[in-house]
Formats: sequence, structure tokens, C-alpha cells
Amino acid sequence: MPTRHTAPIQANFGRALKRLRSARGATQEDLLNSTSRRHVGRIEQGHQVPSIRAIESLAASLQIHPLTLVAAAYCSELDGQSINEILKTIHKDFAVLVPIAPSSGVPGAVGFPTESVL
Repeated sequence: MPTRHTAPIQANFGRALKRLRSARGATQEDLLNSTSRRHVGRIEQGHQVPSIRAIESLAASLQIHPLTLVAAAYCSELDGQSINEILKTIHKDFAVLVPIAPSSGVPGAVGFPTESVL
């Protein structure tokens, strides 16, 4: 069963950004509405870690959810096994922190909290 120890504990945003950008067929220039080409290059080379706002903006340019970029940063590879491993880890962490209702029957759905948590 996956744990926090089976998924990488240090994010690699640069690798994730480059892989997702390539998967979309986008160039660094395509992300210029989000940030400068130099900033994208420095993130991809691992010299800078993007802020939450930068992650949101880069994800919008790639037409993905920001959490997709964040989750990809914690995947050792962008393959089915690594993606499923990180999703199972996230689901397990939420299950401990927040009561989760049974799945809606939709494949891949994890359910929603059964009560407000504040």
C-alpha cells in the first residue's frame, strides 16, 4: 500500500513542468502569458521553485488544474504506476484527515467529506 515514503518527498517542479509542457506540445514561448521565458527556463532547470501564483498561471497556460502540476512534481515518472501511487497516497492522507463518503460510483471518484471540517 502506498505511503508518503513510496512517493518522492521532494518535488521536482522543473521536471514536471517540462514533461507536461512537452506532453501538451507547448514551447517555453507558449507560456509567456504566464511568466518570462527566462523564469520558465530557470524553473525547468531546477534553479527556481515557482510560487503558488506561478503554478496557477503556468497550469492555466497548459490548460490543466494546478494540482496536476503539483502532483506531477511528486511523481518519479509520468506513467500510470507513479500517477496512481501519488493519487492513492493523497487519498489515504485525506481519508485520515477528513471523513470521506463512499464513492459516487464514478470510476476514479474518491467521494466528498461527509461533514464540514473547520
